[in-house]
Amino acid sequence: MEEKVFFNFDGVTVSNSRFIVRSQTYAMQSVTSVKPGIVEPKRGVAILLMFIGFLLLVGEMLALYTAGVLMIAGVVAIIIGLIAWVLEKPKYSVILNTSAGEHHALISEKKQDIEHVLQALNQAIVSRG
Repeated sequence: MEEKVFFNFDGVTVSNSRFIVRSQTYAMQSVTSVKPGIVEPKRGVAILLMFIGFLLLVGEMLALYTAGVLMIAGVVAIIIGLIAWVLEKPKYSVILNTSAGEHHALISEKKQDIEHVLQALNQAIVSRG
């Protein structure tokens, strides 16, 4: 059977026989299903900065004389933490189900790119018959 390519862009290729993601190749015959996934951002640093900022503000209120240094540092830490929180966006993924389990085969910040790959993978699965 001739190989038919359903998608080929930016190092990702989907054909009726293979799914290639940069340097990783998956045999389409072993793929039983595909689905979208979401990889939630890691916001630990943002939370830590906001917590430290809060502690500095509380320390300023409890201190007898600090000339506002702790308050300024606390506000700056909270602002940086909030900016870090907002800038961290979720990522989207293609999850392959195979006999070996689930694999996050492709992760991207662009949901539309993942949707295009999923459509191509579904076409490849259907074309197998």
